Amino acid sequence: MYNNTMARPIIKDHPSAQNLNNQEWHLNANDRCDSCGAQAYVKVNGITGDLMFCNHHYEKIMNNPESYAKMMSFMIEIIDERNKLQVQ
Repeated sequence: MYNNTMARPIIKDHPSAQNLNNQEWHLNANDRCDSCGAQAYVKVNGITGDLMFCNHHYEKIMNNPESYAKMMSFMIEIIDERNKLQVQ
């Protein structure tokens, strides 16, 4: 199995809530969480494909040490658009 732990993933994080209205977003309401089907706000491009997560499931994975280690060995790039949740 390919192990990508030596390289850091590319994180495409979007700026603070003040600048959200002028942002070009990559994910939309058609993008769904692979775990539960809710709207996806995080897309993980990995060595064998892509995974989509809602905020809840992404946090759940990244806050579990075992799941975090697996994700870090899988991911190449993260598109994190959870800042959309701050738009009023």
